[in-house]
Amino acid sequence: MDKCTFCAGGPEDNFSKEERELYGQNRIAEGKVPLCAAMCATKALLAGDGDVVADVFRERVFKRGSGNNAWGWDKAYQKK
Repeated sequence: MDKCTFCAGGPEDNFSKEERELYGQNRIAEGKVPLCAAMCATKALLAGDGDVVADVFRERVFKRGSGNNAWGWDKAYQKK
C-alpha cells in the first residue's frame, strides 16, 4: 500500500533535523510498522514483510472462510 507521510517521513534524509521538524517521527526508517497498523484495534490493517502479511491473510481466510462461506456473510448479505 502507499503510505501517508504521518509516520513515513518525506524526501528529506532519514533522521535529519529537517525531516523531524516537517514530519515528526519516521517510524518506517526506525524499522517500526506504521502507527495506524500498530494501533488498529481490529487488526484489519497489516504491515510488514510481504510474505508474513500473506501468511496472516491466508490463515485468516482458512479460519473464517471466504465468499459465501465466510463467518457473518449471511448476516451482512441477507437474501431479500
